[in-house]
Amino acid sequence: MRLAVVTHVMPYPADSGTRIRVARIVRALSRWHEISLLSLEPGDADGASTALGVPVTVHEARARRALAPVAVAPETTAELWRAVRAWDAEAVQVQGTFGATALGLGHGRAPIPAVVDEGCVYHLSYRRAGALAPTPLQRAHGRLRAWRLQRFEQAIARHADAVVAVSPEEAAMVQSLAPAARVVLAPNGVDVDGVKTSPPGDTVLFIGLLSYAPNRDAMTWFAREVLPRLGADGPQIVIAGRDPGPTLTELAQASPNLRLLGFVPDLAPLYARAGVFINPMRSGGGTRLKMLEAMAAGKAVVSTAIGAEGLALTAGHDVVIADTPAEFAAAVRVLLADRAQALRLGRAARALVDARYRWEVCLGPLEALYASLEPRGATA
Repeated sequence: MRLAVVTHVMPYPADSGTRIRVARIVRALSRWHEISLLSLEPGDADGASTALGVPVTVHEARARRALAPVAVAPETTAELWRAVRAWDAEAVQVQGTFGATALGLGHGRAPIPAVVDEGCVYHLSYRRAGALAPTPLQRAHGRLRAWRLQRFEQAIARHADAVVAVSPEEAAMVQSLAPAARVVLAPNGVDVDGVKTSPPGDTVLFIGLLSYAPNRDAMTWFAREVLPRLGADGPQIVIAGRDPGPTLTELAQASPNLRLLGFVPDLAPLYARAGVFINPMRSGGGTRLKMLEAMAAGKAVVSTAIGAEGLALTAGHDVVIADTPAEFAAAVRVLLADRAQALRLGRAARALVDARYRWEVCLGPLEALYASLEPRGATA
């Protein structure tokens, strides 16, 4: 099958969760199909093409003012469909709600089979972010934005030939929005064999793209609410990720125990020195690739319930769940002090991802999905 993949991120370099997932999906699909990647984000198309082994072109998205919660200029949609026709695509996969919007799936069915990956659930992130807003008016505005996006994503789910979800919880959410929709589960995974394990170290580690608002909120909350409970003589907190923003930067400048490293190309030394990996998420959605990578490295993980959702984890066996500042600080202290417990937790986490979260296992359902799609005619 000739397949066009439309993505709102350039998956090269693969340095964030969405970029990693897109790159892995393209590699998996290219084993079975002829792929052309259409990126709505500018970037190194030649580098991406070389890394992924497929043609990559940029079709920069142009936004427009509109009443819809997500709006893309008609010129962008027309340009994308011209590229899909030029590829003579028999089906198209779009990444997320923005990609689906760019292709026009919010307003009707596509002329060829269309699959939405990681879409139709972003309203949950909006709802959670709104609930954390500081004023009643901002919280009400957040609820309204989430409701409007939910209605829009409901339309996308109804118009798509299939929606790919990354967790059973998100699959159920899409099914509740559009009971007739076909929903396929293909979770995020990890390159288990490419990650080396190491014994517990003495630092506390977080890795994540800090321009992503839920990550920035998580570490701001940790720095303000949890870090003071660890004491002035507490552990060193290492944060690796670009674009921390002014608030987190100021908090790091005020605390000798908080280190902002920015983007780190080689994470292995950071994992080797880490005694605990933290994931203090309070918003967002999906399954966190950073959790899976830390587990593959054999690290003890302390996470909020939101941070761990969507993964087949057992609290106390392969993860520690802590939702309040006091609980989070206590869990970090215990694991740093009791290295045997941290080692047991890390080994259990590694065993879990080895058994259930290898990429080849997680993305296997996509082969059956595309093999089952019914042709619907030529692109219009």
